[in-house]
Amino acid sequence: MEILNRTAIPIEPKLFQAAAGYPADGLVVEVKYCPKGASWPASGTYYRRTPSRPDGRLIRLRINRRNRYPVKMLFKLSSYFRRRNARGEETVYQRMKRVDLPTPEDLLTALFLHEFSHYLDHIAGRNGRYKQTKADTFTLQRMKELGMRVG
Repeated sequence: MEILNRTAIPIEPKLFQAAAGYPADGLVVEVKYCPKGASWPASGTYYRRTPSRPDGRLIRLRINRRNRYPVKMLFKLSSYFRRRNARGEETVYQRMKRVDLPTPEDLLTALFLHEFSHYLDHIAGRNGRYKQTKADTFTLQRMKELGMRVG
């Protein structure tokens, strides 16, 4: 795994620790700041294919310089389910868990783990659709294994 960190956040040790024990050969992780004026705290993307990397294996993480910590992040814990109220109206639900991430390193690690789950699905030949709940569950489980606070 190669990490291209273009921030002042010393994230490399946490990312290597997070990926330990999993196949990560050829994976490139880019860590950048969000564009100026961005309103979101962070974002992550796993690229299955790009012009510069036709075999994929690229994770791009972006973090906002203006974040105030702890940052709250929601994780999906269940598939969608439906309930009807007393009038017979149907509402779609999904169980969620809110986690407070106290440092930029924790935020980037959580984002990395989510995208890393998509990478693992890709190299195993699984379909890339509808895997957000699975990726969130993997993230929470791996964060617990790493001793990170998740609730």
